[in-house]
Amino acid sequence: MESGNQRKITSSQFGEIIVTDDLIFDFTNGILGFEHLNQFVLISDEDTEPFKWLLSIENPEIVFPLLNPWQIDINYDIGNEFNQEKDAVMVIVTLSDEDGSMSANMKAPIILDVIEQKGKQIILPSDKYSTNLIITKKSNQ
Repeated sequence: MESGNQRKITSSQFGEIIVTDDLIFDFTNGILGFEHLNQFVLISDEDTEPFKWLLSIENPEIVFPLLNPWQIDINYDIGNEFNQEKDAVMVIVTLSDEDGSMSANMKAPIILDVIEQKGKQIILPSDKYSTNLIITKKSNQ
């Protein structure tokens, strides 16, 4: 994608942002449950580190919180599905489920090819990883 074209995106979470085409990741098959959405931008916000945010260009109200899976499990292994030289691996986080817990989908990581600006979600064949690994539990106060 060329870097010259700019788009103005407005979302309730981030307000108005300007995105250049070279920052947009193309997800040919979308994301599980959101297969109709194919263009996303990765947003870093120092106020919410270590989280990153995957924001839909087509529907800016759809935004996925992401974490580096190795921050959750230092031994995380997705096999040969990615190239360390050009791919960033992230997992989608549910910030608060029905129990008030935060969980991560370790079974279906997001792979971002930062050279080609392509993204995909894969499903790991191993039963070793869960779709909702609890990261933090809500404290009872």
